[in-house]
Amino acid sequence: MSPDPWMAVVAVSLGGAIGVVQGILGAGGAILTLPVLVYVLGAPVPVATGTSIAVTCLNASVGALQAWRSRRALPRVSVVLGTGGILGTLAGAWMNHRTPEVVVLGLFGLIMLASATSMVRGGPGSDAVAPTPVIFTRVFIAKVVIIGLGVGILTGLFGVGGGFLLVPALVTVLGVPMRMAAGTSMMAITLNSIWGLAAHTGLGGIDWLLVGLLGGSGIVGVVVGGHVAGRLPERHLRRAFASLVFSLAVYTLARNGDALFATITS
Repeated sequence: MSPDPWMAVVAVSLGGAIGVVQGILGAGGAILTLPVLVYVLGAPVPVATGTSIAVTCLNASVGALQAWRSRRALPRVSVVLGTGGILGTLAGAWMNHRTPEVVVLGLFGLIMLASATSMVRGGPGSDAVAPTPVIFTRVFIAKVVIIGLGVGILTGLFGVGGGFLLVPALVTVLGVPMRMAAGTSMMAITLNSIWGLAAHTGLGGIDWLLVGLLGGSGIVGVVVGGHVAGRLPERHLRRAFASLVFSLAVYTLARNGDALFATITS
């Protein structure tokens, strides 16, 4: 796909906005990439999914580097999450290329509703309550692998990082301190995105020009968002973002819900 100059400007602008959201909130920005690619830039769903993964990988890697440099991440947990996500991401990519586009978009609408709900609730909380110590027992590792597998499926199937689910899971299920959860999530998302990128590249589903436009401006946005984070009222930003995601979810379901319902009930 080769967008005209006007569409290139739109892609750069939206990519930067998505990066800012991801930099401020630590999660959630990537869920806007697929609808932007499909409904604004006109990419087919399989191509949009692979392209979204590539953009997510670029944005998350920058956020992960910032978190690692400021010691706000747990690399070992991220590696186990990423390892658990290998099979999930490959399976998700395989399903994406064998599922009707309207069904993928209908399911994605439901995922956006889940994301909006998570955002409205304000995330998993803060460090006001002492978290469970992170100890690498067999049970802990098993939980991490299962969570990584589930998030990997989301990455491969929808092209999202899954941070809106991963951050709450890190805090509530694994006991990771909230101040470490966003950075740990970014590292895991980077690894999952690499697996997804490899899978979708083999399936021929990536528009590298759009990756450059959205990803390049997205990296700038992540850096800006990272510096702004903590200086703006996150609660209000989170709710405003949730309203946007909810609106997109309703629009997506309105366009694809009938096909999804017919597939489920057939």
